Amino acid sequence: MTQHTDTVTVDVTVDAPIDKAYRVFTTGMDTWWPREHHIGSGPLAEVVVEPHVGGRLYGREADGTECPWGRVLEWSPDTHFAFSWDIDLSWKPESDPARTSRVDVTFTALDPGRTAVTLVHSGFENHGPGWESMRDAVGSPGGWPALRDNYAKVVAA
Repeated sequence: MTQHTDTVTVDVTVDAPIDKAYRVFTTGMDTWWPREHHIGSGPLAEVVVEPHVGGRLYGREADGTECPWGRVLEWSPDTHFAFSWDIDLSWKPESDPARTSRVDVTFTALDPGRTAVTLVHSGFENHGPGWESMRDAVGSPGGWPALRDNYAKVVAA
């Protein structure tokens, strides 16, 4: 994991072909996203990624309530997926796109069965004063590094 003053980067090489690596990270996010990483008020039942530019990322709670937390900004199977991080500094949904950050995930085939995956979370300053707390939280061992490890285990299975 690399943390600069304004970005958080995590890398992993997975034992999976590029198309599977992309699919599991995107439309398969529900298989590796931890249930405790949820900003809604009820228990998280499912993580949903709508597979197109403009699509939503949201958690569906056990009672069916949807809790939005991102928008698909780039959908380029099997090489690039980007989404907005529509979460404010108090870990609630952020409805103002100007106050969100960005997550870019790139996929590079190393050979037919291995893929390099790089995630860069940037634009934290858009969250406003105190933005460093968001950067520090997602860059902590329980943030993107833990999610990367969950993803790597699931995609290799």
